[in-house]
Amino acid sequence: MPHHLLFLDNEAYYDDDFSLRKMTPAEYILSPQFEEHMWAVKADNGPHEIIDGPDFPKWLSQFDPRETTTVTYNALYDNSILAWRHGFVPATMIDAMAMVRALDGHLLTYFSLAAVSEHLGLDAKGDCIHKVKGLRRSQILADPALWREFSQYALRDNINCEQIFLHYYPRLPRSERRLMDMVLRCCVEPRFVCDTVMLNQHIQDVQAEKAALVAAVGNVDKKDIMSTVKFKAALEALGVDVEYKDSPTAKDEFGLPKKIPAFSKTDEFMEKLCNDPDPAVAALATARIGLKSTLEETRSQRLWQVGQLPWDTLPDGTPRLYSGGTMPVPLRFGGAHTHRLSGDWKMNMQNMPTVRGSKGKSKLRLSLKAPPGHTVVTCDLGQIEARLVAWICGAIGLTEEFARYDAGDKSYDPYNRLGSAIFGRPVNRKLVGTPDEIMGFIGKTGILGLGYGCGKENFDRMIIRSARSMKMDISSIYNRAIGDKGVDTYRSRYPQIPAAWRKLSSYIESYWFTKAGNNYFVEFGPVTISYGKVLGPNGLAMEYADPDRKWVPDANGAGGRYEYSYRYGKMRHRIYGAKLLENIVQFLARIIVMNAALRIRDRGKYTQHPYAFRFVLQAHDELVFIIPDEILDEAKTVIHSEMIRRPSWAPDLPLVAEIGTGASYGEAK
Repeated sequence: MPHHLLFLDNEAYYDDDFSLRKMTPAEYILSPQFEEHMWAVKADNGPHEIIDGPDFPKWLSQFDPRETTTVTYNALYDNSILAWRHGFVPATMIDAMAMVRALDGHLLTYFSLAAVSEHLGLDAKGDCIHKVKGLRRSQILADPALWREFSQYALRDNINCEQIFLHYYPRLPRSERRLMDMVLRCCVEPRFVCDTVMLNQHIQDVQAEKAALVAAVGNVDKKDIMSTVKFKAALEALGVDVEYKDSPTAKDEFGLPKKIPAFSKTDEFMEKLCNDPDPAVAALATARIGLKSTLEETRSQRLWQVGQLPWDTLPDGTPRLYSGGTMPVPLRFGGAHTHRLSGDWKMNMQNMPTVRGSKGKSKLRLSLKAPPGHTVVTCDLGQIEARLVAWICGAIGLTEEFARYDAGDKSYDPYNRLGSAIFGRPVNRKLVGTPDEIMGFIGKTGILGLGYGCGKENFDRMIIRSARSMKMDISSIYNRAIGDKGVDTYRSRYPQIPAAWRKLSSYIESYWFTKAGNNYFVEFGPVTISYGKVLGPNGLAMEYADPDRKWVPDANGAGGRYEYSYRYGKMRHRIYGAKLLENIVQFLARIIVMNAALRIRDRGKYTQHPYAFRFVLQAHDELVFIIPDEILDEAKTVIHSEMIRRPSWAPDLPLVAEIGTGASYGEAK
């Protein structure tokens, strides 16, 4: 049977209220209001043509999905229509927009079809879409001239999609094409079952808690609590001297960080206010933090709305093809500069809020359940960035500590060893409730946080913020001098790491900044650094647009230094040795996780349950699967073994991974 290649573009009804601007694509596609006006199509070597909406199911039926590849622009949307309304899930899905984002994300601010068409010099797509807003298919058909214009608009979209595909597809490594398909399936073939009853109760609980916070304040208006200016005035009216901090973004007229009130929930000032002896002050601060923390409520609401959609059957009443899922997981391929995935559809399933101290068992995560007869399996790489920093910088001592600890020699615990070096005595962080626990915590914070050039002031903040989030009282042990010593001890204990920062700074000044032809490059571990580019071992590259430098004089005017920067999209960013190391390490960590995902899928491809070996969610350095109970032990062995398999380009890199299982994502964490 021949394999078919389909280029597809859907045009559907929308109006001011019923549109993707106002709702998630899942709500839009599965709504009774959804109407397919037409599809622009091209099959194999045939012409681009228009298929009327009611005729599309018959046209589609001539293709076996098991022998079909679809190419669309914004494949999450178009393939969800194919799957959720037509029961058609192709063997391979390709997203032209995702290819653009992965390969030219450094050059573009927007990734709409219009923006990319202009970027490549293709014909403009036109604006007919605005003329059909609020019009049903029958109304457009009633105006033949408008129908022809709309058809030409849809054809142009599909033609441009094909041209974009032809431009980018050869540049994308084959492994990345396979990965793109897996990422799309997390959404197109949902496997999680959403516990909407739990979410609905959780929403009510969160709303009741916020109402109670406002009531506790008394006569203060909710808007006054939310407004920074009015909240400051309310505190000052109660006799509070407001503390300030440096803004992370805003600058004053002299170019220095602008001072802003320390009103973030992680600021020590807000913690003191919440525990103020004056009940009015404490209530006001607590209400501010509670009302500002809207992420839990809005995310719960969005998931609840999606979870209660009609997932059981297709619009014609036939059962759906996939295994009972009611919660799609939309992920964005190439969502970050380092090519890590990111969330999409304003759902951001990679970053689900958790209650501090819950170890991931928030109601949001608990609501994502496996279907009957299945178990959620999570596998998370341990300390992957710290391990990669040690390995790529040649810090043999730290690499050996990780390796020996993994092998069972707990005397090589890297956190304890750094803590011991800081405090000058043996440390055992497992002695809970003793000074050793705090010392080990400081050592752990150093190992995980000092690899990217973190300075003493930032390390001090890091320790205090981390301890506060863990509700750990470190005041009996920790002070700023200890933090400063921690930075010095880390750098002297593992000197190869700061040496690598300096080496990479020199590479930025030369190879990265100088446009001197194809032969001017340098290797750093498994990556190759050249003009505005870091090429990875998988053939994918991190690109840096418009490398630039400027001279920054010292405060006394006696000297100065060059600062280097680049553009990614619409923003310019500083780049220096330690920052480049962070980019490289996160890039390599992503490659390790995703290559493991591909191998896991390949090992399961010829089993009785091939779908089970495709991840259903990927977050940071973690892969999540839904496994039939009958093969749970076998699958766990496969997943774990592939996650800790050392890359061919790093055969001496020690890897460790933790497996978790449960009836829900939250329980598996």
